[in-house]
Amino acid sequence: MNLSTPPIENHSLTAILPILSHSFEGLEVLLSPFLVPSDTIREVILICPQTILSDARQVLKKILSYSDTVDHPNLSLLPYTSSSFYNSTLTSAIFRVRTEWMLVLDNHGLQGLSSGQKAYLLSPLSISLPVGPNGFLRFPANSSRILATSDLEPAEYLIPPFVAPTHLFPRTFSHLADSDPWLAFGVHVAKTHLEMIGGLVLPSDISNLNCCEHNSRFPSLEMTQIEHNSTRILSADSDGHTQKSASGRFALVVPQLEDLYAFMPVLCRFQSAGHIVSVLLYQASPSDTMHCSSEDCTLQCSTLSHSAPTFHNWLDSLDTSPDVVFALDVQDFMSVTFTMVLLHEPYRKTTLIRLPRADIPHSDWIGSLTLLELRNWNVPEITISVITDHRPHSLQRLLTSLTRARYFGERIGLRINLEQTADLETLRVVQDFEWPHGDVFVHHRVIHGGLLPAVVESWYPNSNDSYGLLLEDDIEVSALFCAWIKMTILRYRYGGPENISPSVFGISLYQQKMVELRPEGRRSFDARALFTTDGIPNPSTPYLSQIPCSWGAVYFPEHWREFHDYLSIRLSEYSMKIHENVVPDIRSNKWVKSWKKYFIELVYLRGYVMLYPNYANFTSLSINHLEIGSHVKDQPAEEYSRKKALFMLPLMPLTNASVPLYPGLLDLPEQKLPSLSSLPVLDFMGKLSSASDLLERGTKRRTELTGCSATISLTYDARELMCLQEFT
Repeated sequence: MNLSTPPIENHSLTAILPILSHSFEGLEVLLSPFLVPSDTIREVILICPQTILSDARQVLKKILSYSDTVDHPNLSLLPYTSSSFYNSTLTSAIFRVRTEWMLVLDNHGLQGLSSGQKAYLLSPLSISLPVGPNGFLRFPANSSRILATSDLEPAEYLIPPFVAPTHLFPRTFSHLADSDPWLAFGVHVAKTHLEMIGGLVLPSDISNLNCCEHNSRFPSLEMTQIEHNSTRILSADSDGHTQKSASGRFALVVPQLEDLYAFMPVLCRFQSAGHIVSVLLYQASPSDTMHCSSEDCTLQCSTLSHSAPTFHNWLDSLDTSPDVVFALDVQDFMSVTFTMVLLHEPYRKTTLIRLPRADIPHSDWIGSLTLLELRNWNVPEITISVITDHRPHSLQRLLTSLTRARYFGERIGLRINLEQTADLETLRVVQDFEWPHGDVFVHHRVIHGGLLPAVVESWYPNSNDSYGLLLEDDIEVSALFCAWIKMTILRYRYGGPENISPSVFGISLYQQKMVELRPEGRRSFDARALFTTDGIPNPSTPYLSQIPCSWGAVYFPEHWREFHDYLSIRLSEYSMKIHENVVPDIRSNKWVKSWKKYFIELVYLRGYVMLYPNYANFTSLSINHLEIGSHVKDQPAEEYSRKKALFMLPLMPLTNASVPLYPGLLDLPEQKLPSLSSLPVLDFMGKLSSASDLLERGTKRRTELTGCSATISLTYDARELMCLQEFT
């Protein structure tokens, strides 16, 4: 089998390792391949029975305390209640994976494999089938194991350990077969492959593999020296050689020249960044290809012809497969074939981005994204969660602003959470509302809960790619709020490893104008003035702040789950009395009925931060109308107007709107989101700090509160944070 295939990309592999009670003695050996710096592995998910979860945590903490390396992949624990739930827990682990590739192990890990096999599984090639050392052929009464001698051999199915593309695992994986899920998985994979192959068997000696003869990534494990290069991206046409730049190939497939002109600023920016851009005008005449240029660039345009009469033919005519295809979100004869064509090799790794024609004039921000970020375009799942009670006019204003916003082809679920006291007019507003961008779920309480459970229980993530935008009904959003969310999530959640940090818990739409947490009361705040005074090179930069925003903000899944656990611990008074002040000298200690009081505690103990916009004139992606409700009490009109003026901000208008003095999304340093490490960091008081200082403060306070000084190794675990190994 002659395969000329490049390695997988950096940090694109997640390992899943089951551990059992009798594995504890050898757990350090099982984990040793993953406790070293790795260019390929991003995370290791450990599956264990619930009965040994506490012991597993203790053993892991002990192992990690002995380790001299901190720059190893993330480790997380996922328990299951009984052996009958193992498959469903494995499924849960599979669908927590955010990487393109997955290494599925059994409870022996990589033990018993040759050094070459270990090296391959830890740093595999980009092969679209499962690859591992244990492959089988099926016969009527039994199965026969395949022994590969010098090359990859086809098999009907593999058993762990093996590495495979994540997309091969179906959503119904746990139901494929109760007795032998790997046999059923192999059958499923074979159905997607032209040669009906369920996997490839890896020989013990990989030095003679045809696929690897020009590949230098497989020395013995003992001799491996890993170099960190967080900006390296491997191109699909590089024949195993790395490219220093993140260059790629983009394609635009649209009917007419006018559609090209509308998207031209984005394409020109891609081209200026070193990317290759190809354009297909599938309803245009050949003469139109003479006009594929602007003041900024000239593009390679084609039309359909006798030699390339279809989209598939045109793709085949390109010298390399495109990494990303942009198309209109329309249903004409040509566009309905796009998805079908891209489901098959060699285009299965091509990302298809469909944009409504009306949104393209407002899509210049897309040109600021990197190739890696754009390839993850379809991965994040955003849910809007609206919390309302008996303010129908406020709710109507919010829903109207959501309707008028631009979504750039996103499918977005909408949850409307109604309090038990919601009046008839509010119910009517909800009943009459139509949402064309995704599913709608309405939740109506039968027992009054109050604002704390109304917010906290309004959304819960279903995966690590699930994001919740929380909106109380007195919020109004900019027409570009979704673009801000998409741009920032792709940069700081799916970009290069240098732009991803477990300390970032969310993204604010609202721009801070006041700091409310000082003990003496609220004070005005101007981030640009602060950064100018302190000599920050780009005072217009977005920034990181410890303050959680409740006036329009996206919360990340891992942190929101941890907050649920932390809140359960605090409200149970299992760790400390409810009146205990976790954060010293802060005004939120008096907010006894607010969910933010407890989120602020978690943020302080962890050293977490949220991303905030910082546009001119306090231009924001959301505003709060500060209407009478749980937080704002009835008061004299003059006092209310004065207070409201402190918080009102201008909403960012659409690009090219008749308000040229307002900033746009790309009014950023160098017209793009800065690197995460360059963002200023602010504490709860609005003062400049650093990530290390925030973490040190939180760690010190944790020790004071719990008496526990153990190193926190496993992220997003509120029980371990509070030193409560047995809390359930």
